[in-house]
Amino acid sequence: MRLLLDQNLPYSVTAALAEECDVVHTEDVALQQVTDPEIFSYCITTARVLVTADKKLTKFLASSRAIAPSVVILRGFPPHRAVLATALLRHLPQIGEAIETVGDAVFSIGPDRPVRVQRLPLGITPTVEK
Repeated sequence: MRLLLDQNLPYSVTAALAEECDVVHTEDVALQQVTDPEIFSYCITTARVLVTADKKLTKFLASSRAIAPSVVILRGFPPHRAVLATALLRHLPQIGEAIETVGDAVFSIGPDRPVRVQRLPLGITPTVEK
């Protein structure tokens, strides 16, 4: 799976994930200070899933009726490289399978709770708990 780590995640998570997947950080591709639509455009053009801690992003996705890209939102985790990388790696197979099965979606991952999946565009289809 190809990932783009958002600016709000520690750069060090990139190195922790690099052996398991194709991952770049916004700093690697000069996207540190761009708008959400520019980040989405980059993800769509490069076939990357955006990984972020920005909870407000779901409101933007819903209001813009975006149909891509897939987004993984890490909620409630401490900002430690090992914790974030472990949580993400644990769920990547499930996320990849869901994208192949239902298409682009928003995945909310939090400690001690199931992954929450919402198909894009948001607001049209019911939420699915896995």
